[in-house]
Amino acid sequence: MKGFRLLILIGIVTFGNFALTAQTTKAKTKNTKAVTVAPATQHSSKAVAAQIKGVHMTFENEHLNIGKVKKGEIKKFDFIFTNTGTETIEIDIASGCDCTTLDYPKNKILPGKKGVIHVTFDSGKKEESETVDVDLYLKNLNPKTGQRILKIIDYKYELLK
Repeated sequence: MKGFRLLILIGIVTFGNFALTAQTTKAKTKNTKAVTVAPATQHSSKAVAAQIKGVHMTFENEHLNIGKVKKGEIKKFDFIFTNTGTETIEIDIASGCDCTTLDYPKNKILPGKKGVIHVTFDSGKKEESETVDVDLYLKNLNPKTGQRILKIIDYKYELLK
């Protein structure tokens, strides 16, 4: 499964489909907090001025650590994001590994609005601790390449046997 996902990602890189990921200025670090461009509670003209031209998703946390999980335990958690761009966002497909079930917004997310990706993780399908990628393929296209935009978020866990 990981080899297949790696081939998919290499193909996407080849076609320059990382436009949205490139817009994210925060690199992966040990700190799991993402920087928010405009606070969701702010509805003034400053919030509009802070929007990024085009498609942009700002996550409260792009990299979650769900901690210690007993084998066979099921964990539920959310990735919450705000559309901080100027274009409406539409998620086409959200995918993870076979241990992950995703429920994501099927409707359009307007600029300034929030979206939630609900995750159900089944640790019974895992043999070791790891970081799991969640791939979000948008219906939005990269204007430079004409390809769908991909955003990758992830979560990690420590498996207790």
